[in-house]
Parts: sequence; C-alpha cells; structure tokens
Amino acid sequence: MRQVLAITGRELRAAFESPVAYATILIFVLVSAGLFYLVGMPIGGMPLPSLWEGGEASLVVLLAWMPLSLGLLVPALCMGSWTEERRAGTEELFLTFPLRASQLVLGKFLAHTVIVSLLLLLTVLPIAWTVETLGDLDRGTALVGLLGAMLLGAAYVSLALLVSACATDPLVAFLLSALLLLGLWLVRMVVELFPADLAESIDGLTPGAHFMGSAVRGVLDGGDLIYGLTLICAALLLNTWVVEGRRER
Repeated sequence: MRQVLAITGRELRAAFESPVAYATILIFVLVSAGLFYLVGMPIGGMPLPSLWEGGEASLVVLLAWMPLSLGLLVPALCMGSWTEERRAGTEELFLTFPLRASQLVLGKFLAHTVIVSLLLLLTVLPIAWTVETLGDLDRGTALVGLLGAMLLGAAYVSLALLVSACATDPLVAFLLSALLLLGLWLVRMVVELFPADLAESIDGLTPGAHFMGSAVRGVLDGGDLIYGLTLICAALLLNTWVVEGRRER
C-alpha cells in the first residue's frame, strides 16, 4: 500500500504544480453554477428549469448535468496520465522498478479520483449552502447525490485512464475517452427509439442511468453501488493488463 500512496502523491503533486489544474477547477465551478442558476437542464425527456425559474430548493438540476459535464472534464484530466509517461520515458523507468503494474494503475486512479472528488465538493457544497439559505433543502438527498456523483466520477476516471493507457498521444486519448463517455451519455438520449425491453437493457448498462435513477433522487441503491464498483474494477483490471503487457515486451 505504501507504493500505491507514493504514486498517488506523485500524481497529485504533478497535477497541482501546473496552473492548468486551478484554471480547470475555476472553470468547472463557474460553468456548473451558471447552468444551475440560469440555464436549467433543457436536454432530455423531462427538461428541468433553473433555480431562479423553478424556485425549488433542490440540487437535481446541478446533478443532472454531471454525466455530461464529467464526460468532458475527466478526459481532460486523465488524457496525459499514461501517454505523457510514455512520451517522457518515465513509464518504462517505472516498469523496471520493483513495482507491480496494478500498484501504478491504482495509484493513478486514486489521485485522479481525489481531484475529481475535490472538484465536486467545491462545486456542490457552495451551491447547496446557497440553496439552503433560500429554501428548505433536504440535506440527506443532497449528500446522497454528491456521493453518487463521486462514484460516477470514479467510474469515468477508470475508463479514461484505460483509454489513456491504450492511446499513443494525449489528444487522441482525450478524443477517444470523451467520445466513449459522451457516447454513454448520448445512449440515454436515444434509448427510447428501441423496443421497450431492449431499451431498458441498454439503458441499464450506462453509468448515467444508475446515477440518475437513484443518487440524484437521494436513494441509496445497493444494485447501483455494485454496478459502479464492478465497472471500476473491470476497467482497472484491463488497465493493469495493458500496462503489464508493455512490461513483458
């Protein structure tokens, strides 16, 4: 575990040594707040009004944007995680150390999950405080929604890191992982075009469906938790297999 935490610390230091990380945090917080207060959620089968238009003390609109906004944010954060290591030659150096590939993968996953969770805290908590001063916010529902968003972010991180491990260039990694995550979100927009039974099965395979179906409504669903953890474990195992394969070559 010491090696995993060392990798995690290295990744966190590298992320916050650049002003890009702080700019990303600021932009994400401001855009999320603007969408919540002024725009609402006009996309989907049930459009939601903004806070000022709807006048409801709820974070549903903010959380409803998370599958889409995280689908753009996470690829940008993770695109260089493995591709830059290979470009700089540090991945090859790491693989000569007495470290297991799984430790490298887990360390990177934890670091990026911490960053995404911090972003979500900085976004959700100030808005929740503002809403609570204006109305009767259900704290339990808001907390479950925040935890669900963190689980969704962790799942997205695991998928984006897997794409970064397979790609040869940071830009390619960003485009492919954004296409994957946004594609999973887009499936929910068009799933109604399929027959009912097939639509339900397809929808159940997407991370956004599990997030929107329980956490956004303040429901702790064990099935959705198992789905999220299974997706994360599968992506991390595949990531480990890819990295280990390069070590053997």
